[in-house]
Amino acid sequence: MLTLRCQTVIDGRLYWALVPVDRMLWEADEYAQEHARRAARKELRYRATKHTGRDLTDVDFDTLPVWVEHPNRCEIECVGGPCDGQRMTWGSPEPPPSVDLPVDEGVAGLLAAAEGEPASALRKATYVPLMGDGGFFSRAKDGAWRYAFSG
Repeated sequence: MLTLRCQTVIDGRLYWALVPVDRMLWEADEYAQEHARRAARKELRYRATKHTGRDLTDVDFDTLPVWVEHPNRCEIECVGGPCDGQRMTWGSPEPPPSVDLPVDEGVAGLLAAAEGEPASALRKATYVPLMGDGGFFSRAKDGAWRYAFSG
């Protein structure tokens, strides 16, 4: 059994829905996955409408991302800086407070090392959680946590 998650921010408050889906159904085909995603969005709309007391239309939810929630890992996507677009799997369901990644020195760095020049200190790029709507951490369409380059 898999758990799908869909979430949104309305009036600065985070709303989410968790929907269980049979793994074999999820892996059957694109149509089955899209059907499950629609079910998750529908559940989120129902919950948000109930809690806000407002009539929220399907259009408000049709494009929201829906992803598989993993209990033992999470995906991280780097935004900006030298590692822009790089993705990694983090071995915890909760994202870390920051991520330090080595910066590729390129061919010049390799040639300098081969010629025996002293190696410079390993350069690193630091990424921190990117904030989204309502002050909540930003997520990509597939659910990956988005981290912004900070130096």
